[in-house]
Amino acid sequence: MKKFKTFYNLFSLQRRFVAVIIIIIVLFFALLSRIFYLQILNGKNLQVLAAEQWLRDLPLSSKRGEIFDSSGVSLATTVTTYDVYVRARNVTEPVALANAINELLNVDYDTAYTKVINTAFSEILVKMQVEEEKALKLTEYDGIYLSQNVKRVYPYSSSLTQVLGYCTIDNIGQAGLESYYDKYLKGIDGKSLTQTNARGEEIENSLGYYIPSVAGANIYTTLDIQMQNILEQELMNAYVEHKAMGVSGIILDAQSGGIKAMSCIPNFDLNNVPRDDISALQQMTKNSTVVDVYEPGSTFKLITLAAALNEGLTNIEETFFCPGHITVDGETIKCWKTTGHGRLTLLDAFKNSCNCVFVNLALRLGVDKMYEYLDYFGIGEKTGVDIASESSGIVMNKESVRTVDLARIGFGHAVAVTQLQMASTYAKITTGYDTTPHLLDYMEIDGEKIYENAITKTKINLKDETIATINMMLANNVNSEGNFTFIAGYDVGGKTGTAQKYDENGQIASGKYISSFIGTYPATNPQYVIIICVNEPSNGVYYGGVVAKPIGQNVLNKIFTLKAFEPNDYTQLENQPNIIMPYLVGKSLAEACAELKKLGLNVMFDGEGEYVIAQLPEENTLLYLGEIVYLITN
Repeated sequence: MKKFKTFYNLFSLQRRFVAVIIIIIVLFFALLSRIFYLQILNGKNLQVLAAEQWLRDLPLSSKRGEIFDSSGVSLATTVTTYDVYVRARNVTEPVALANAINELLNVDYDTAYTKVINTAFSEILVKMQVEEEKALKLTEYDGIYLSQNVKRVYPYSSSLTQVLGYCTIDNIGQAGLESYYDKYLKGIDGKSLTQTNARGEEIENSLGYYIPSVAGANIYTTLDIQMQNILEQELMNAYVEHKAMGVSGIILDAQSGGIKAMSCIPNFDLNNVPRDDISALQQMTKNSTVVDVYEPGSTFKLITLAAALNEGLTNIEETFFCPGHITVDGETIKCWKTTGHGRLTLLDAFKNSCNCVFVNLALRLGVDKMYEYLDYFGIGEKTGVDIASESSGIVMNKESVRTVDLARIGFGHAVAVTQLQMASTYAKITTGYDTTPHLLDYMEIDGEKIYENAITKTKINLKDETIATINMMLANNVNSEGNFTFIAGYDVGGKTGTAQKYDENGQIASGKYISSFIGTYPATNPQYVIIICVNEPSNGVYYGGVVAKPIGQNVLNKIFTLKAFEPNDYTQLENQPNIIMPYLVGKSLAEACAELKKLGLNVMFDGEGEYVIAQLPEENTLLYLGEIVYLITN
């Protein structure tokens, strides 16, 4: 029995020993597995976490790419600034430092003092985008650290507000080209890292690490800052003169589709963005030339004209009769001249913008053909321009169009377009080619092109004789007496438009109009198309020929002078305006018309009263022989 007990105890001891060995082996393999997981599988992640504990990093903002016009003039650039940080654990003079921050950075003293004594965080941002001189003065105090940053600067201030857009304080594009091409402009930020102890204090004589930033790409646009400045100045003058809700315009290269100038008034200084009034900021940031749609009115008649000529449904010698109205589907459509134009040719109908004639042409075309040409010209479709939030316009569903709707479309009603659509359409019709409007020319980094905008020109379905006739009629449209008189010596074409606006309920808004002018140069084969729109002129006149046309005339005239464009006919340079506009207010309409006829001037009038209450142009304005004078009666 004793031997059995001894054997049993020995066996039990062996079992315990084996169990301990097994436990040790299991623990060893568990530890080995944990080490394998920590070192091999999760090693990199743990290294990052460790680095975050013993390294403190400050961002180094990348240099945002510049934006240039077509001749290399900088439109948007960056200057070096500094973001100021404080590490409270390293601050030795909190009161003095708080005072310095208050004086140099205009930060409230209590706010500054709270930051310089707050040891709960390793570092705290004091202020962003501080000028170098002020930032360097602060580094005289312990605990101040600087991070290089950049600030966006716009050399031309309020010029190109809606086109260029602007950035947030941390240089993220928020609108315009800054937003559209942000991923190319912004570059890649870098870092500056320093070693710290467990309390977050910088270790003296420790290693520093520097990850450089990568600059963004520079963008070269199709814009011409000289043309832009002329356009903006004339639009601003008109905005004030006509007390308008807004004025906008575009100068488009008809051959390439490149946008040379684009502006919307009112605007704001891009170096001082009004962020305190979000509603006003959003309204002024909106690029109305591509976002807002409007009924084009008579400028749209070029589309109906081109389609009818191209289909052989009319010619410039055909004679029409305008009684002042026309009835379609039992509805009466009035011509803008309610007394009627009488008998007139197609050439005169286009020049006098007769609604009745263009209703006739639309009805000849029919719905299918009209919509076929609308499709050719891109009406109801986005142009594809590199601007965000472009509208496609509004075109009725073809299956829903009644005959009376077709009639109204023929003279530019019952359809809505953007200004860029109309400028692009005029470029297509007058050149015979379709090109996509665009702002980007090419991108480059360190002088090397990384992307170039490929320009494609597609022939559209217009006969050469149609294009030639259209261009001749546009030239005839604006020249009062002979060729090259709209701007003395220069071959310019154009068309004006006046359209009523609608309220939120779809009803005509009384007394609210959009006045427009579209010009081409040279008229025989346009290089440029210019469009001007005045939204709700409110100084008493609203006709496109009175309000918008002179703006386009001034813009083109100044561009010809600035760019030293050669005139088409030097003899016309001698044909200067020499008829002095008389003062006609208060006279009877009959007396005023007789006096203007005697001077060799044409007259158009608005109202049905007997006496003149307003006139355009004003008294003593110099006019060409045959120019149109507008009289408003009571």
